[in-house]
Amino acid sequence: MNDTYFISKAVSIALKGRFTTKPGVNVGCVIVKNNKVIGQGYYEKYGGSHAEINAINDVKKKYKKNYLSMLSASDIYVTLEPCSKKGKTGACVNELKKYDFKRIIIGAKDPSQNGFNNLLRAGYKVNNLNSRKCLILNEAFFHKVKFKKPFVRAKIAMSRDHKSVFTSRQRKWITGIPARNDVQTLRAESDIILTGAGTLNEDQPSMNVRSKKIIANKNFVQPHRYVFSNNLNLDWTTPFFKLPGKKVVVTSKKTLPILAKGIKDISIMSLKKNSNSINAKDFIKKISRLNIKNILIEAGPKLLGSFGDNDLIDEFIFYISDEMLGEKGLYFYGGNKQLNFFDNKQFDIVEETIIGKDKKIVLRKK
Repeated sequence: MNDTYFISKAVSIALKGRFTTKPGVNVGCVIVKNNKVIGQGYYEKYGGSHAEINAINDVKKKYKKNYLSMLSASDIYVTLEPCSKKGKTGACVNELKKYDFKRIIIGAKDPSQNGFNNLLRAGYKVNNLNSRKCLILNEAFFHKVKFKKPFVRAKIAMSRDHKSVFTSRQRKWITGIPARNDVQTLRAESDIILTGAGTLNEDQPSMNVRSKKIIANKNFVQPHRYVFSNNLNLDWTTPFFKLPGKKVVVTSKKTLPILAKGIKDISIMSLKKNSNSINAKDFIKKISRLNIKNILIEAGPKLLGSFGDNDLIDEFIFYISDEMLGEKGLYFYGGNKQLNFFDNKQFDIVEETIIGKDKKIVLRKK
């Protein structure tokens, strides 16, 4: 067993917090001595103890009176560079310096911290594995640090001929139950789920996470639900507004109507109007100032086109049924730009799988 093995183990532990740490990061940690894991921990919830602290506390709990001798000359593996700044908790580097670790191995550097150099100056042997698994674990976080804006994903359920909206109300679903269940994971990973007034009024969606397995997590918090509506012509009785969780109406208006006053946890984000619609660039500019790193768009062609035309979508997630809708459906993208989604010139295919009877294709902007 080597460093790659133990950092992979730390990654698998970190994934336990993937639905409960937002808007924070996913971090796992294992402490190893004589090729044996003697302690482990992960970042369990936003504002809680960090992974390194939980792993050290695990050693303390297991070995009680002789935990210091167990920690001495051990190796500590952590998927993300230990924090050097005080945030919701104290700086982790200060806690690590209390112990005589043989080596400190990190899976990926944190560009917002200086823990690596801090520990080197303190005399520790620190290795950076620059692990791809560790980078993927927090790709939205790294994107936010690098580009100063959230990672934006768009989920589209569509037919084989690329139609995503029925022209009549006789049907609601294009894809099957397995594909719809897979979307629950996308939602649970997101800080924000964003839709438009048309989708909300026509489909009456909940836009929340309903997976019993996911919401059973003790520290799980529903993602915030945002809806774009320029004229506030919304059905305020939909599940979107009635279900628990924070709701935000993005509009050019300054106040919400009287009909919305009795809704719990609702607020307004007022933006400038761009011709007859809300400016998507303005939205991203404003939301980038908040502690938001991962946005999921589930919307109709018009709103999707607004974000796509402004080059604001980093990843498209398509769920494609084998059905041809023809005139029974509308094309999924309502923007003015001609985007060739599947020609590999503008996007890379990063995932292609079969889910139930449907195909899932994930495209990432080059």
